[in-house]
Amino acid sequence: MSLIRLLFRSHRAFIALAMSLSLVSAAIGVAMIGYVDRLLAQVGDARGLAGFAALLVALFVFGSAAQLAMSTLGHKVVYRLRQTMVKRVLDTDVERLEAVGLARILATLNGDINTITLAFASLPSVVYGLTLTFGGFAYLAWLSLPLFAACALMIAVAVGCSALLMARTRREARLARDMEDHLYRHYQAVVEGRKELALNRDRARSVYEHEFEPDARRSRDHEIRTDIYNGLNQNWINTILLATIGLVFFLVGYLGWASPGTAATFAFALMFLRTPMAGMVGSVPSLIAGSVALAKVDSLQLAPHREGFGDDEATLPADWSRLQLRGAAYRYAAATPEEAGFGVGPIDLSLRRGELLFVIGGNGSGKSTLMRVLSGLYRPQQGALWLDDTEIDAARTPALRRLFATVFSDFHLFNRVLGPDGADFGDERAQALLARLELAHKVSVGDGVLSDTRLSQGQRKRLALLLAWAEQRPILLLDEWAADQDPAFRRFFYEHLLPELRAAGKTIVAVSHDDRYFHLADRVLKLDGGQLAEYDGDHATGGRMAHALAQALG
Repeated sequence: MSLIRLLFRSHRAFIALAMSLSLVSAAIGVAMIGYVDRLLAQVGDARGLAGFAALLVALFVFGSAAQLAMSTLGHKVVYRLRQTMVKRVLDTDVERLEAVGLARILATLNGDINTITLAFASLPSVVYGLTLTFGGFAYLAWLSLPLFAACALMIAVAVGCSALLMARTRREARLARDMEDHLYRHYQAVVEGRKELALNRDRARSVYEHEFEPDARRSRDHEIRTDIYNGLNQNWINTILLATIGLVFFLVGYLGWASPGTAATFAFALMFLRTPMAGMVGSVPSLIAGSVALAKVDSLQLAPHREGFGDDEATLPADWSRLQLRGAAYRYAAATPEEAGFGVGPIDLSLRRGELLFVIGGNGSGKSTLMRVLSGLYRPQQGALWLDDTEIDAARTPALRRLFATVFSDFHLFNRVLGPDGADFGDERAQALLARLELAHKVSVGDGVLSDTRLSQGQRKRLALLLAWAEQRPILLLDEWAADQDPAFRRFFYEHLLPELRAAGKTIVAVSHDDRYFHLADRVLKLDGGQLAEYDGDHATGGRMAHALAQALG
């Protein structure tokens, strides 16, 4: 319910206006029932016709105003919900987002927001229908209490049966929404695996026939049953209302409970109320779907909504000299109870400011996990991070992250070049970096935006390095950055770019397997089975000697 409370806080005045207009429109509708009854008793009264005409004009004006207000409110709700959900995703830890999965997040951002919006926008219509219905029945009770009691009893029984149909509608809507998560996973697989599926049509057929098609069929069946139950519900209510008119004429014509004029007024009123009551029943699917979507949003367990991007967060000293992992460990949950699950650590690591550190290790040794823990993307489950004498707790983690610029192996390439603290980096400076990275002939920068990012993987990594370089943060993490570079640029990277970055004051941690360049690092550490140790190869010793000699020579 947090989203609904947020919407009421954000649009309280506009919601009150839309509801008020709906209430006034409904009250005019109730007044028209009584006015028509008077007109039937005073046929030929010109003043009565003038009053009726005035009520029609008022109904048009207030009804149109209520509809416009509801439509505007719906668009405002869409905008606010999208703002809120995207901000919550941005504020949620990477660990939680990875646990939720891209498919579920996209299903919520794309589908659930619109579903909740439609449900929320239908509330004024429900208020209008309820007000008109209660007002109309109050008028009928005033005309004849016995007839009203009989009608109310019959409608109450119908509503009880309708509740059973609504329960089935809700169940099918929930199952249909669950299938949306599966369908989005299939969409993701089809798009991200497009190259493999294009090469292997047997796999494409298998994905289509054995994975996508069964889930799409189940989704279709649940949606059909949802519509069937809702259609039965609407027709049931509509039929009972017409049957109630028959009951009125039976009680009046055969039992003499009231006059024929009263029976005619009851019949007219029930016919008049049939439309708003059917509208209320028609809103039930939207309300049910909105309730299911809201439950899905809550199940993601995203960070609560808050304004701003960390201006009030804790700060860390700018003149730090050492970042340390002290007994830090992180373990992934096992996929099954029989499995142990992979873990990294406990690790003790001291990273000196201005140091060039290489990390090596085989696939699955924990290198990427170490980078995430070191940068604060993952919180250590054991041990802690320290910046000099300051322990990095949850409150200081956002400040720690602001020390890092990264190019992960699964990086995302943005097209806007940002300088320190999000400031404009400058097109000329960015163009100079493009030239330094040998990309000026392919990409240009205008108004801080890269002209093209559709390049080879190695060239995309160079653009990612440009973005990280422009941020000018003190620590640079590079996860197997050189793996996709051609031999000439790989050598240029190790022998020129890395020394240039270190000379500019950067602390660099690079995952690398290029042992021919290990001598350029201050230290080389090896991860094996989640454990970190000094690499004792000859290249590492030579690297320390070369660096010491360079320092001695100034």
